[in-house]
Amino acid sequence: MEKKETIKSVTYVLSGALLQMFNGIGDGWISTLTAIFGMILFFIGLSKLKTGLDTVGQSGVKLLIIAAILSIVGFVFDLIPLMGIVASLVLIAAFVVELIGFLKLKASASIGVVGKSGVSLLIVAMILAILESLFSIVPLVGGIVGSILSLAALILVFFGWCKVQEGLIGD
Repeated sequence: MEKKETIKSVTYVLSGALLQMFNGIGDGWISTLTAIFGMILFFIGLSKLKTGLDTVGQSGVKLLIIAAILSIVGFVFDLIPLMGIVASLVLIAAFVVELIGFLKLKASASIGVVGKSGVSLLIVAMILAILESLFSIVPLVGGIVGSILSLAALILVFFGWCKVQEGLIGD
Protein backbone atom coordinates (compact mmCIF):
# COMPACT_ATOMS: atom_id res chain seq x y z
CA MET A 1 0.00 0.00 0.00
CA GLU A 2 2.88 2.36 0.76
CA LYS A 3 4.23 1.92 -2.79
CA LYS A 4 0.83 2.88 -4.21
CA GLU A 5 0.77 6.05 -2.07
CA THR A 6 4.31 6.92 -3.18
CA ILE A 7 3.34 6.59 -6.83
CA LYS A 8 0.16 8.62 -6.25
CA SER A 9 2.19 11.34 -4.54
CA VAL A 10 4.11 11.94 -7.77
CA THR A 11 0.77 12.79 -9.41
CA TYR A 12 0.29 15.57 -6.85
CA VAL A 13 3.85 16.76 -7.39
CA LEU A 14 3.42 16.70 -11.17
CA SER A 15 0.15 18.63 -11.03
CA GLY A 16 1.61 21.20 -8.68
CA ALA A 17 4.79 21.62 -10.69
CA LEU A 18 2.83 22.15 -13.90
CA LEU A 19 0.60 24.75 -12.28
CA GLN A 20 3.68 26.50 -10.88
CA MET A 21 5.42 26.54 -14.26
CA PHE A 22 2.27 27.93 -15.90
CA ASN A 23 2.87 31.17 -13.98
CA GLY A 24 5.82 31.87 -16.29
CA ILE A 25 3.57 31.58 -19.33
CA GLY A 26 0.42 33.23 -18.03
CA ASP A 27 0.26 36.73 -16.66
CA GLY A 28 -1.75 38.45 -13.98
CA TRP A 29 -3.01 37.71 -10.52
CA ILE A 30 -5.09 34.67 -11.57
CA SER A 31 -1.95 33.03 -12.92
CA THR A 32 -0.16 33.78 -9.63
CA LEU A 33 -3.02 32.34 -7.58
CA THR A 34 -2.92 29.24 -9.78
CA ALA A 35 0.81 28.94 -9.09
CA ILE A 36 0.22 29.23 -5.33
CA PHE A 37 -2.40 26.47 -5.54
CA GLY A 38 0.09 24.43 -7.57
CA MET A 39 2.77 24.89 -4.93
CA ILE A 40 0.34 23.67 -2.27
CA LEU A 41 -0.26 20.51 -4.34
CA PHE A 42 3.50 20.23 -4.86
CA PHE A 43 4.06 20.49 -1.09
CA ILE A 44 1.41 17.85 -0.33
CA GLY A 45 2.83 15.50 -2.94
CA LEU A 46 6.39 15.92 -1.72
CA SER A 47 5.33 15.26 1.87
CA LYS A 48 3.80 11.95 0.77
CA LEU A 49 6.67 11.09 -1.58
CA LYS A 50 9.27 11.55 1.16
CA THR A 51 8.07 8.50 3.08
CA GLY A 52 8.60 6.17 0.11
CA LEU A 53 12.22 7.10 -0.60
CA ASP A 54 15.59 6.15 0.85
CA THR A 55 17.51 8.61 3.05
CA VAL A 56 19.29 10.23 0.10
CA GLY A 57 15.98 10.78 -1.67
CA GLN A 58 14.41 12.10 1.52
CA SER A 59 17.14 14.72 1.92
CA GLY A 60 16.51 15.86 -1.66
CA VAL A 61 12.76 16.02 -1.06
CA LYS A 62 13.32 18.08 2.12
CA LEU A 63 15.11 20.69 0.00
CA LEU A 64 12.27 20.57 -2.53
CA ILE A 65 9.82 21.25 0.31
CA ILE A 66 11.89 24.28 1.37
CA ALA A 67 11.87 25.45 -2.25
CA ALA A 68 8.08 25.06 -2.35
CA ILE A 69 7.71 27.25 0.74
CA LEU A 70 10.04 29.87 -0.78
CA SER A 71 8.03 29.74 -4.01
CA ILE A 72 4.78 30.37 -2.17
CA VAL A 73 6.38 33.38 -0.47
CA GLY A 74 7.64 34.62 -3.85
CA PHE A 75 4.23 34.24 -5.45
CA VAL A 76 2.58 36.11 -2.56
CA PHE A 77 5.06 38.96 -3.11
CA ASP A 78 4.13 38.82 -6.80
CA LEU A 79 0.52 39.61 -5.87
CA ILE A 80 1.61 42.86 -4.19
CA PRO A 81 1.91 45.81 -6.60
CA LEU A 82 5.46 47.03 -7.28
CA MET A 83 7.01 43.95 -5.65
CA GLY A 84 7.72 42.09 -8.90
CA ILE A 85 11.49 42.35 -8.67
CA VAL A 86 11.48 41.13 -5.05
CA ALA A 87 9.20 38.26 -6.09
CA SER A 88 11.56 37.36 -8.95
CA LEU A 89 14.55 37.30 -6.62
CA VAL A 90 12.76 35.08 -4.09
CA LEU A 91 11.64 32.76 -6.89
CA ILE A 92 15.19 32.56 -8.23
CA ALA A 93 16.35 31.54 -4.75
CA ALA A 94 13.58 28.93 -4.63
CA PHE A 95 14.59 27.55 -8.01
CA VAL A 96 18.23 27.28 -6.90
CA VAL A 97 17.20 25.37 -3.75
CA GLU A 98 14.94 23.21 -5.91
CA LEU A 99 17.83 22.54 -8.28
CA ILE A 100 20.02 21.39 -5.38
CA GLY A 101 17.15 19.21 -4.17
CA PHE A 102 16.88 17.60 -7.59
CA LEU A 103 20.62 16.91 -7.62
CA LYS A 104 20.24 15.08 -4.29
CA LEU A 105 17.10 13.27 -5.49
CA LYS A 106 18.99 12.09 -8.56
CA ALA A 107 21.40 10.21 -6.27
CA SER A 108 18.52 8.24 -4.72
CA ALA A 109 18.40 4.52 -5.46
CA SER A 110 14.63 4.46 -4.85
CA ILE A 111 13.74 6.05 -8.19
CA GLY A 112 15.73 3.69 -10.41
CA VAL A 113 17.53 4.48 -13.65
CA VAL A 114 14.40 5.74 -15.43
CA GLY A 115 13.60 8.03 -12.51
CA LYS A 116 17.14 9.41 -12.56
CA SER A 117 16.75 10.30 -16.25
CA GLY A 118 13.52 12.05 -15.30
CA VAL A 119 15.33 14.05 -12.63
CA SER A 120 17.85 15.07 -15.30
CA LEU A 121 14.96 16.54 -17.29
CA LEU A 122 13.75 18.31 -14.15
CA ILE A 123 17.21 19.81 -13.63
CA VAL A 124 17.20 21.19 -17.17
CA ALA A 125 13.69 22.54 -16.54
CA MET A 126 14.83 24.31 -13.38
CA ILE A 127 17.76 25.89 -15.20
CA LEU A 128 15.32 27.15 -17.83
CA ALA A 129 13.02 28.44 -15.06
CA ILE A 130 15.92 30.34 -13.48
CA LEU A 131 16.73 31.88 -16.86
CA GLU A 132 13.04 32.74 -17.31
CA SER A 133 13.02 34.57 -13.98
CA LEU A 134 16.13 36.49 -14.95
CA PHE A 135 14.74 37.40 -18.38
CA SER A 136 11.42 38.53 -16.87
CA ILE A 137 13.30 41.42 -15.25
CA VAL A 138 14.54 42.69 -18.65
CA PRO A 139 12.15 45.17 -20.28
CA LEU A 140 10.57 44.48 -23.70
CA VAL A 141 12.16 41.21 -24.90
CA GLY A 142 12.24 39.65 -21.43
CA GLY A 143 8.57 38.72 -21.49
CA ILE A 144 8.75 37.01 -24.87
CA VAL A 145 11.96 35.09 -24.19
CA GLY A 146 10.76 34.26 -20.67
CA SER A 147 7.48 32.82 -21.95
CA ILE A 148 9.29 30.60 -24.45
CA LEU A 149 11.67 29.37 -21.75
CA SER A 150 8.72 28.71 -19.42
CA LEU A 151 6.89 26.70 -22.04
CA ALA A 152 9.99 24.56 -22.63
CA ALA A 153 10.42 24.12 -18.86
CA LEU A 154 6.75 23.16 -18.49
CA ILE A 155 7.11 20.39 -21.07
CA LEU A 156 10.31 19.11 -19.44
CA VAL A 157 8.68 19.12 -15.98
CA PHE A 158 5.81 17.00 -17.28
CA PHE A 159 8.05 14.37 -18.86
CA GLY A 160 10.54 14.50 -15.98
CA TRP A 161 8.00 13.73 -13.25
CA CYS A 162 6.38 11.07 -15.45
CA LYS A 163 9.76 9.35 -15.67
CA VAL A 164 10.26 9.63 -11.89
CA GLN A 165 6.88 8.00 -11.44
CA GLU A 166 7.81 5.30 -13.95
CA GLY A 167 11.06 4.73 -12.05
CA LEU A 168 9.13 4.27 -8.81
CA ILE A 169 6.77 1.81 -10.49
CA GLY A 170 9.61 -0.16 -12.04
CA ASP A 171 11.61 -0.27 -8.79
